[in-house]
Amino acid sequence: MVSVNSFLKEPGGSFVPVGQARFRIPDPDYVEGALELEVGGVPLISVADWDYVDQLWSYLINMMEEYSQSGVASTRFPDQPTKLTVSKQGNNYLLVRVDSGEKSRSSAVEEGEFFGALCESGDLFFRSMARMVPEAEDYYVSERERLRDARR
Repeated sequence: MVSVNSFLKEPGGSFVPVGQARFRIPDPDYVEGALELEVGGVPLISVADWDYVDQLWSYLINMMEEYSQSGVASTRFPDQPTKLTVSKQGNNYLLVRVDSGEKSRSSAVEEGEFFGALCESGDLFFRSMARMVPEAEDYYVSERERLRDARR
């Protein structure tokens, strides 16, 4: 089981699911928010790991593209040392690992399930952002296309 949820940080500091956000993004170049990622019942990333969530989603697409080429890929969060790594583990499985400071968490999952959940959540994120930041709609549309292509 894979669960991926995106949140945006409201001007008051609380986090709201991206699909429910109805506020103006203060700085479209630095969209503060968070991902929650749970794999096989193991919480790997939480709202406490918040960062520039739009940049993080772009990094995740880069990671997916790299994984499809080599069977291993990693990315760091935009503004903190947290590192997310995926590596092939036998037929159709991968290990997802998050290293944050002294803590490390990991879980194995079927790769189609993992990337399917990422693509579904990423698509919702970029569609929501295109609605909320119309001046950057072209960018969000192109990231949705990259996401769709990375899944193949």
